[in-house]
Amino acid sequence: MSRRAVCLGLFAVWAVHDLEEVLTATWWSERTVPRLLAEGWPPGLVESIGSTTPRFALAAALVGVAVLAAAVQGARTDGESRFFRAALLVFGWHGAVHAAQAIALRDYVPGLVTAVVLVIPYSIWAWRRLRPAPVPGRVIAAVALAAIALTVAAQALARILLT
Repeated sequence: MSRRAVCLGLFAVWAVHDLEEVLTATWWSERTVPRLLAEGWPPGLVESIGSTTPRFALAAALVGVAVLAAAVQGARTDGESRFFRAALLVFGWHGAVHAAQAIALRDYVPGLVTAVVLVIPYSIWAWRRLRPAPVPGRVIAAVALAAIALTVAAQALARILLT
């Protein structure tokens, strides 16, 4: 498999992963938000994590633009782009966050299956396959913070537009 294909795999794996999240958003929210509130979790936090399939789909589409940009940049540079390499690391960590969320909530969270079966294994495999040079910590931190900010903004915009 070419290095370019490995890089474009970032978007493909992300798309499958987010499809799981989109398809389970409403079901999970309707099932889990009341349980967490009954267990005494802070209402503001619990209500902010609840979503619907349409809202999550819109937010995912917005985030998908950035993921596609990272994958294309990686393919164009044969995997050498610092932006792509940092995005690949952050994506792998994102998979680990799903596992941590499931442990904290003692239950399934949207995206858990593909995080464990695709996201984490793909990220490790792609990193090893590309054998990229180390990425400066400031670049990783910038991409991680940008990913968090973009995700929060996309969810907020989707909530506003699809109330």
